[in-house]
Amino acid sequence: MEKKLAVDLEVPNGAAVPDDVCAAKPQKIKERGQWNNKVEFVLSVAGEIIGLGNVWRFPYLCYKNGGGAFFIPYLIFLFTCGIPVFFLETALGQYTSEGGVTAWRKICPIFEGIGYASQVIESYLNIYYIIVLAWAVFYLFSSFAAELPWASCNHEWNTENCAEFQKKNGSIDWVPSPNATSSVVEFWEHRALRISSGIEHLGTLRWELVLCLLLSWVVVYFCIWKGVKSTGKVVYFT
Repeated sequence: MEKKLAVDLEVPNGAAVPDDVCAAKPQKIKERGQWNNKVEFVLSVAGEIIGLGNVWRFPYLCYKNGGGAFFIPYLIFLFTCGIPVFFLETALGQYTSEGGVTAWRKICPIFEGIGYASQVIESYLNIYYIIVLAWAVFYLFSSFAAELPWASCNHEWNTENCAEFQKKNGSIDWVPSPNATSSVVEFWEHRALRISSGIEHLGTLRWELVLCLLLSWVVVYFCIWKGVKSTGKVVYFT
């Protein structure tokens, strides 16, 4: 016959506290969301790897660092660092079903600092990468004009050195000035960015860009506010 042993704890006033009061209550662990199918997972991973930074910056870096010769060190680091680290992060996430910090804590508590360091890096990346999205939104709204604002030099932000290369390339007699700048470049520097004369001149807030930045943050929030359930649907379009 199984006997139940009860242990009473003495307290200063002499009263006895039964052991069931001191027993720790089991904590309910919230179930983490899961991908609906493998396609959503693959698309989300592809969206994380390939972005505006890859499309815009990689051709520039390739051209600046030697063209085809740049692919040699690029492929070396891709196969020795990039792909192994990618598989490591993916395997840890699937095996532990935890976040970036708790996954390392679950494997080895001493490695928890790696998780915090990665979160700090991701925070910095998100802060500057969302700016790129704000620029893209700004260009999107500007493209709805009857005439593209970067297609001509008839705007207040254009300088006397502005040249419409895309229109004058067909003219045989036209020779561009040595100081000529494209209307596309001037729209980017003088209209979108309003670059100041130096780092000591901060300039003023560009409220158009501020609103585009706010819109970008709102869109990103609603893309991830329900976790993988909402993200899995967004990746079909992004």
